[in-house]
Amino acid sequence: MDSKFYETMLDNFIDGVYVLDEKGDYIFVNSTYVKMTGISKTKIMQYNVYDLVKEGFIKSSISDIVYKQKKRVIMFQDVDGIKRRYRQLIISTPIFDGNGNVKNILAICRDVATINDPLQEAARHDVINCVSMPHMEERPSDTVISRSSEMRRLMEMVDRIAKVDSAVLITGETGTGKEVIANYIHEHSLRNKNKLVIINCASLPENLLEAELFGFEKGAFTGAVAEKQGLIEEADKGTLFLDEINSMPLNLQGKLLRALETRQIQRLGSNRHHLVDFRLITATNQDLIAAINEGSFRSDLYYRLNVIPIVLPPLRNRREDIVPLASLFLRRYCDKYNKKKTLSPNTLTYMTRYNWPGNVRELKNFVERAVVMSFDETIEISNIGDITAEFAPDYALGWQDEPEESEAVNEEYDMLLEKKTSLREYLARCEKNYVEYALHKYGNTYKAAEVLQTSQSSIVRRKGKYRIRY
Repeated sequence: MDSKFYETMLDNFIDGVYVLDEKGDYIFVNSTYVKMTGISKTKIMQYNVYDLVKEGFIKSSISDIVYKQKKRVIMFQDVDGIKRRYRQLIISTPIFDGNGNVKNILAICRDVATINDPLQEAARHDVINCVSMPHMEERPSDTVISRSSEMRRLMEMVDRIAKVDSAVLITGETGTGKEVIANYIHEHSLRNKNKLVIINCASLPENLLEAELFGFEKGAFTGAVAEKQGLIEEADKGTLFLDEINSMPLNLQGKLLRALETRQIQRLGSNRHHLVDFRLITATNQDLIAAINEGSFRSDLYYRLNVIPIVLPPLRNRREDIVPLASLFLRRYCDKYNKKKTLSPNTLTYMTRYNWPGNVRELKNFVERAVVMSFDETIEISNIGDITAEFAPDYALGWQDEPEESEAVNEEYDMLLEKKTSLREYLARCEKNYVEYALHKYGNTYKAAEVLQTSQSSIVRRKGKYRIRY
C-alpha cells in the first residue's frame, strides 16, 4: 500500500494528527487537524512547531517537552486559533532512531469541547457497558462532567479562578455538586499541597459550630479539658469550604466577617489572636438576598463572600451530561460491588427524559441502586421501574407514563416498521433533518453549533456526512 492510502485513512480520523521531524518541522497533518487550527494545510506544512509559539497561537510547545524528556507527554493546551479560541487534549509520542534520538513526533489532538462525542454517539446506538471502561483511581473532582455548553462555560470560569485567592460563593439546588466544584477549585489552586477543610454549617448546633470553627482553650467551657485548634486554623495555607453558609447564626457571621477582614482568629476562652492564611469557598442552596431581606443573613458578609459567584445549573438544564455521568457512576459501582452491568439504550432514553429533582446526587444513587438490585447484566427500564416503585415511587411516576403520540406520528412509525427501518437508520435521519434545519435557519455552522449545544467541528462533520447544503 502506498503513502496515499495511509494519508486517506488518517484524513478520516476523528482526531487531529500531525507528525514532526527531528527539528520540529511539520511533515504531515491530517484534515481534522487543519479544521481544528483554521490554517490551510499548505501553510501549516511551512511551519516549524516553534513558530506557533512565536506567533501567539500557543503559549508553550508540548513537542519541546517531548524532545527534551524523550517520552510520551499527555497534556491540555490552550490554542488562540484563527477563527476561535479552544482547548485541546494532546497525546504526543516520540519515535526514535537507531541511536536513541528523537527522529519524529507523532501527536494526536482533540478539541476538549468534543471529547465526549463518541460516548454520546455510542449511547444512542448501543449500550453503556461498565466492563469496557478501564479502572482509574478517582478524585472528588473527577465527577465534574462538562459535556453541556452550560457546564463547559462554567468550568472555563472555574479554571480561571482556581489560580487566584478570591472568595467564591457557589449557589445551586441541592445535589448539583457544590462540594465537587469546591474540591476541583482547591485541587487546581496554588494551595493544593495543603488541606481542604470542609464543614457543613447546618450539621452542628450554634455553640459547637463556633468551637469547631474558631477552636478553644482549656477550660473555656465545661468539657474543654484541653485546647483545640479550630477548623479555620487547620485551613492555614489551604482552603476552607463552608457549606450551607445560610445556616450560620448571625453572631457567628460577624465573627467570620472579622476573621476574613483581619486574617486573625481568636479561640474561645483566649485573648490572643492567631494569624491565618486561607482561601474561603462557601456554598448555599438558598437565596441569600432573600435571607438578607428577612434579617437572617448579614449583607456585609454576603458582599464579602460573593466576590466570585458560581451558579451551578440543575441537571435538567444540562441533559447532555446525564449519559457521561451515568457511565462514570456505573463504572464506579461495578468496581465497588464486583458487578458487570450495562445500561440499555431504552434505559438511557428514559434517564435523559427524567427531570432529576435531586440532581447529580439522585442520579448517582439511582445508578448504584440499579447496579445492586438488577438481576440481569443489561439494566432495562422495566427492571428499574420495579426497583424504584418499591424504594422510591416518584421514579415510577416520573418515568413510566409514556408521552401520548399523535395519530400522524403513529402512522409514520407503522410505515417505518413495515419497511423494517432500523433504529440506527431512523436516528441518523432525525439527526440529519435537525442539523439541516438548524443550518438553514441560522446560516452558518458556528451559530447552529451554539444553539444545538455542540461543537462547530461536530456540525461540520455531520454536514459532510449527510451532504447537507444550505
